[in-house]
Amino acid sequence: MYVYAIHTTRPNDAVGAVEIIYADEREAREYAESRSTDHTVVSASVTRYVVGQLGARTPLALYLDGRAHPRPDRHTGRLYPTAD
Repeated sequence: MYVYAIHTTRPNDAVGAVEIIYADEREAREYAESRSTDHTVVSASVTRYVVGQLGARTPLALYLDGRAHPRPDRHTGRLYPTAD
């Protein structure tokens, strides 16, 4: 079973905080897209988790200003952008 967490990052946050969890990927993506347009949010990301499996997470989507960006890459540094 999968769940989809929405992480939002705000200015001066070092790490994106989990804001809400969905059971449906489409709903999670729609929420993240909408949330990323809030003037107090730098970015919104969708991460898929496998329930009951430690460390089983997959970054799926990143939204900035209501637009999808390439999927975050765990091998190139930060999963979620922050304001520097």
